[in-house]
Amino acid sequence: YAVKKSLRFIALAVLVIFAFSFILLTQVGEKKVQGATNELTFWSWVSDSDTIKQVYEQAIKEFNSNNKYGVKIKAVYTPGEQYKTKLQTAMAANNPPDILNMWAAGKMKPYVDANRLYPISDIMNKDKQWKDRYVNGVFDLTTFNGKIYGIPQIRVATVIYYNKEIFKKYNLTPPKKWSELVNVIKVLTKNGIIPFALDARDPWILAMYAEYIANRIDPDAYRKVQKDPNARTDKEFIETGKKIQELVKLGAFPKGATSLDYVAARNLFDQGKAAMYVMGIWDVGYLSTQSPVKNKVGAFKWPEIEGGKGNINNFLAGIEQVIAVSSNCKNKQAAAAWLKLLSEQRYAKDLLAEKAGYFPSVKVNPDPKKVTDLYLEVLNMLKDQNTKDSFTYYDVMFGPIIGDGFNNTIQSIYLGKDPVEAFKKLADIAKKEMKK
Repeated sequence: YAVKKSLRFIALAVLVIFAFSFILLTQVGEKKVQGATNELTFWSWVSDSDTIKQVYEQAIKEFNSNNKYGVKIKAVYTPGEQYKTKLQTAMAANNPPDILNMWAAGKMKPYVDANRLYPISDIMNKDKQWKDRYVNGVFDLTTFNGKIYGIPQIRVATVIYYNKEIFKKYNLTPPKKWSELVNVIKVLTKNGIIPFALDARDPWILAMYAEYIANRIDPDAYRKVQKDPNARTDKEFIETGKKIQELVKLGAFPKGATSLDYVAARNLFDQGKAAMYVMGIWDVGYLSTQSPVKNKVGAFKWPEIEGGKGNINNFLAGIEQVIAVSSNCKNKQAAAAWLKLLSEQRYAKDLLAEKAGYFPSVKVNPDPKKVTDLYLEVLNMLKDQNTKDSFTYYDVMFGPIIGDGFNNTIQSIYLGKDPVEAFKKLADIAKKEMKK
């Protein structure tokens, strides 16, 4: 006991000395800390090959040369998985950057719950002109308890691309109903054309098919699983699994699709061996400027299912390049001013849309001469979006355990697993995870 008591006394003495040292250091370094408020750090995961990096660099240069806060923004780029590790370490040490690239929905929520992010709507709501620049619904996935915690720069959605020349040759039109899609598949297979170019090796791609099918059966399925893990065994999801297996039986996919990666699958579409390609609008730039079939590519919406409740204008959609402000940010007004600058038309329209081929979160009307026909076709499709029943990628919405679990479940069903058994296993995973 005496040893314990003396150890405790020593520990207390060390603590007191440390506290005094900290006060002295704070007083000595006060001017230095004050000076640091003139520089805001912006952490991003973009790489040199990402065209959006040039957009950020230009906006930083403009802001640094002239802003009323006397602030300079310094960007630090850490591409790929390294970014996640670096940010988690900084957040755990309560030493985050001032402004940062952030994920949305389920991947953003832990940072919001830990009070690591600043609700940017506290500033934005006082600036109607700024807030009104954005497309309806783009903040849905960064809003928690009525407050916006991140501003997306880009919209994403998944569409079905098709080879117009192949469709014309076999007298086909883009299907609007499931039965019409089945007919298209039958005509194509009969003529030796692969209906869908598919990379089945990466489970998230197959999951996009399933997410659309579930929505077309009943948009409420997506909402129910957010609250009830057992809803994953509801008939809507079992039917979704059966529809995936129906596509397999119809020969809708390439042979050996589980050994194809992203590029190999897209090559089938590029070479005219496959007539359709389900992918995000992030591929519009490539398909309309670099693909060997660039002048033959069109796009259409995922068909409705007869007897289903889901509308053709419900999009599987999301947001990318979310930028958040940390709760520790040294000058939140200055950070907000930079984010507002990024929403100006000279960035959103001129650079993001017309130069880089992205679909901005800001409302834009690009010059038709400066974008491709496919870009305009997709942009006009997105204007039909029914935001009420649109939905996002499950791995984004539900986070890594449940979301990736869904992707793997769909892959197992594609490979022949009974949908009832597969979704029951997923429901068990979700139950454990949602109890945490």
